[in-house]
Amino acid sequence: MLGIISFIIVFGLLVTVHEFGHLYFAKRAGIMCPEFAIGMGPKIFSYKKNETLYTIRLLPVGGYVMMAGSGMEQNPVTAGMTVSIKKNEHNEVTHVILDDQHQFRQIEQLEVSDSDFEDQLFIEGIDQYTNEKVTYPIAEKAYFVREGDLIQIAPRDLQFKNKKPWPKFLTLFAGPLFNFILALLLFIGYFYATGTPTDKAIVGGTMQDSPADKAGLVTKDRIVSIDGESISKWEDMTSYFNSHDIKQHEIIIDRDGKELSKQITPKIQNVSTTSKEDKRAVIGINPLLVHDSLIDPLIYGIKTTFSTGLMIFNLVGALFASIFTGTFSFDMLNGPVGIYKNTEKIASLGILPLIGFTATLSVNLGIMNLLPIPALDGGRILFVIYEAIFKRPVNKKAEIVIISIGAVFLFFVMIMVTWNDIQRYFF
Repeated sequence: MLGIISFIIVFGLLVTVHEFGHLYFAKRAGIMCPEFAIGMGPKIFSYKKNETLYTIRLLPVGGYVMMAGSGMEQNPVTAGMTVSIKKNEHNEVTHVILDDQHQFRQIEQLEVSDSDFEDQLFIEGIDQYTNEKVTYPIAEKAYFVREGDLIQIAPRDLQFKNKKPWPKFLTLFAGPLFNFILALLLFIGYFYATGTPTDKAIVGGTMQDSPADKAGLVTKDRIVSIDGESISKWEDMTSYFNSHDIKQHEIIIDRDGKELSKQITPKIQNVSTTSKEDKRAVIGINPLLVHDSLIDPLIYGIKTTFSTGLMIFNLVGALFASIFTGTFSFDMLNGPVGIYKNTEKIASLGILPLIGFTATLSVNLGIMNLLPIPALDGGRILFVIYEAIFKRPVNKKAEIVIISIGAVFLFFVMIMVTWNDIQRYFF
């Protein structure tokens, strides 16, 4: 139960912050947003404010902000449909009625032959009372009436595609940006709670069965020297072990004012942060965490956000390189099932590890969404950059085809990763 609750909170926070970034900058740019959704599939909760319908959907596999003129909308009116319309005194359509849950007066019925609710803003068809072919413009403020809701039809100036490249770029980039900001805030809060590592060579804790643990080192032991060489900083100790052979070393520690001699033999640890593996000598200790400064958590929060982003960027690069080297495996990826299992494991360790894990996931979500893959933010940003350079948008049909291919590719990858996670964790 703890795992399920933790996953819902973590997933909900990451997706909500990401999509809110898009929504916030879209509204600042004057883009109409008919829907803000967390999750996919059937609606389980909805709330309407102004022109935006806020929904929570059943499947926890993402979310979206539906922006007018972004290509996500589908025309709900097709040729051959019979719809009711209401007009104003200027003979402009103010309501296209797609259900019978509203009682409008002075309406007309139309068998639709053609319609456009984005560019030309008109509806054409056969008037069911006069049997004549008619064409009506769409009013500046007009609505679809569907499922009991009034859904505003966006005027041209409130559509994403009619904005200049810079507002488009900011709107698309805002989702990943808000994930990076969330990670920064979480890391800063984490370090305010735990403290920041001191630069002194003081033991903050030892790992079980590590060389330090076997040698008898305990928390708050201060390392004075190694093989007679004076040690004052943490970096002095780590660089000494990495620059000498793996052998037994004599270390002098200060414990409660008394100097003690210990014999310790480091072990080699493989560190994989890029496509190659680095080796380093470790003795299995962590630095002491202190609360000496109000500024240090801010500094460590910024550093950790940056270093986490760099690590994930390198791992993503290694992942793509593995496709060409033939070493790719779906085990390198985690889908919703894998994230759930890892969240469950981390949540069992306590709230602080879960905060750190959530911050790392937030950085990961931001970077993954910036990948230049159609249907992701990064792919759509490429279209905006093309428009800014060549002073014209990408051909609409070509853009739809490219994004559709990207969406199918992502759907396939999601299915394969999810199935692989199920086999890995449950069989």
